[in-house]
Amino acid sequence: MSYDRLAVRLILWMALALMGLGLGCRRAVVWNAKQEVEIGKQGSAEIEKEYKLDKNPARVRLVDGIGSRLVKVAGKKEYAYTFKVLDLDDINAVSLPGGPIYVFRGLIEAASDEDEVSGVVGHELGHINARHINKQQTKRLAINLAVLIGTKGRPSDLTDIGSALLMLQYSRDDEYEADRLGIEYNYKAGYDPHGIVRFFERLQKLEKGGDKGILANLRSHPLTENRIWRAQEHIAKVTGTPAPPKPGGKK
Repeated sequence: MSYDRLAVRLILWMALALMGLGLGCRRAVVWNAKQEVEIGKQGSAEIEKEYKLDKNPARVRLVDGIGSRLVKVAGKKEYAYTFKVLDLDDINAVSLPGGPIYVFRGLIEAASDEDEVSGVVGHELGHINARHINKQQTKRLAINLAVLIGTKGRPSDLTDIGSALLMLQYSRDDEYEADRLGIEYNYKAGYDPHGIVRFFERLQKLEKGGDKGILANLRSHPLTENRIWRAQEHIAKVTGTPAPPKPGGKK
């Protein structure tokens, strides 16, 4: 099972969930917290029907422990946070509205330490708390649903649903905000906030080396020198340390 197939199923399921809540035909819909939690819970159930959870005790404890520490400093009482590991090779993580976060086994194996994993989990927590899926995806789900119904939700060729997969991308501003929030959460929780930067740099090396496991991550979370610099700049602001020089002309 790959991230691409998981992404397709998430798009289809969320579109159907919106229709079930009577929200599918409105423009610029914003779910309330209760609806987000319900969508997240049902989405988690669908994911876990289709994809195997990683039961490795060390990895489960790692992710659950990170999640617990971050929620203590950044959790919202109206959300139902869960932190689980999917037994997938891809170097990625996904979050659903209302609280569920899934870290892929491949990401944990690629990370060098707990701070790098925590940096990613904090980033996903930032997406949830800032309601990025809520704000971005509701405007696009009708299009995604039409594409996926056209392929019956079982694409044999991902080129048939390329436009739908592209819809999974967060905006650049959303990514920057999730980075900033994740850095703040990690610092408050006692993790090294530089972990996310080290992980970004690791992804860059894997990308240059042609590692296929990184492609899905870069598709859903585009990585640039400017993004890395912004993260470093925010770490400097949060920790009161000197900021690095800005890369010239890179976006």
